[in-house]
Amino acid sequence: MKYVPQGAAVLLRRNLLVYGLGGVIVPFIGIKIIDLLIVRAGLA
Repeated sequence: MKYVPQGAAVLLRRNLLVYGLGGVIVPFIGIKIIDLLIVRAGLA
């Protein structure tokens, strides 16, 4: 992999998009899947 120097603003924007957005959306999707499994299993 070739190193490409980038500015701090570019790195910050990419990290916020990947980790910030992923850290907010992914847990909700996981919780919804678990909820659907519990309901389908008849435990709720």
